[in-house]
Amino acid sequence: MTGDGVHALELGDVRLVVDSHSGGRITSFRLGGTEALTGPELDPNNYGSTLWTSPQSDWGWPPPAEFDDLPFVVTPDPGGAIAMTGPASGALGVRLAKRFWADHALGAMVLEYAMQNVTAKPKRYALWEVSRVPAGALSFYATGTSLGGSLQLEQRAGGTWYAHDPRVLSQVGEKAYGDAGLGFLAHVLPGRVLFVKAFVNLPPGQHAPGEGAVEIYGNDRYVEVEVQGPYAAIDPGAWSPPWAVRWYLRSIPAHVDPILGNADLLAFAAGVADGTAPGRGSGPFASPPFDTAPTAAG
Repeated sequence: MTGDGVHALELGDVRLVVDSHSGGRITSFRLGGTEALTGPELDPNNYGSTLWTSPQSDWGWPPPAEFDDLPFVVTPDPGGAIAMTGPASGALGVRLAKRFWADHALGAMVLEYAMQNVTAKPKRYALWEVSRVPAGALSFYATGTSLGGSLQLEQRAGGTWYAHDPRVLSQVGEKAYGDAGLGFLAHVLPGRVLFVKAFVNLPPGQHAPGEGAVEIYGNDRYVEVEVQGPYAAIDPGAWSPPWAVRWYLRSIPAHVDPILGNADLLAFAAGVADGTAPGRGSGPFASPPFDTAPTAAG
């Protein structure tokens, strides 16, 4: 850690950087020289990867500062993870916690999240991971049972695909949301690198109202690849069960064309997510409960 709240994890040629002073935001995720996330030069408020509560109808726009901007408190973690807890949102009655670590057995960065109900009444939310990725590329996932929103996606060869064209979008942008057929969401990066998010797939109907288990947003500057956890009640004072997302960066094999509708590309991404593609294997999404008592500043 540096004195400015910047923390880093390394896994071979993969590096993840977190800024605890800026809402616990992930500011960089790269394989060698290929960066997966956008920076503040495109948008000083919306960059990197962040965590919100869902549905968005509970808070509108902009996101609560307690989730997106204010400093998180870094806590000692016996396993060597980067663990941090944010301030409570008075408007929503919850605080967020994050724990990140490099899993060398899986070959993945593991991002684990939870939220605490700080009120005397039950609350009901889902956790929502939002990652901004470079413009002009291809995002995709295995087709599920539903698809909504104004952003136009194509369903082909078992996949739901989005080829981003910033020229046809405004600064406000558009979004699509739905269910996924398998637990992954992928984005093609320059240099034939694939960014894969792997997660426990939600059955239809378990996402927050008006939202989706997977969401893609595009505007004239960048794309957001977003995943959401289960929409569930949290008792007063209690923490939600941890919800984990695994992040992978993998070079796309030479025989796989990174183009819309390519079933081989879809299969490669699915293999990365479930451990059958070349590289590390998969494992259970399980870990100890979150610590409810932050003790150190970061």
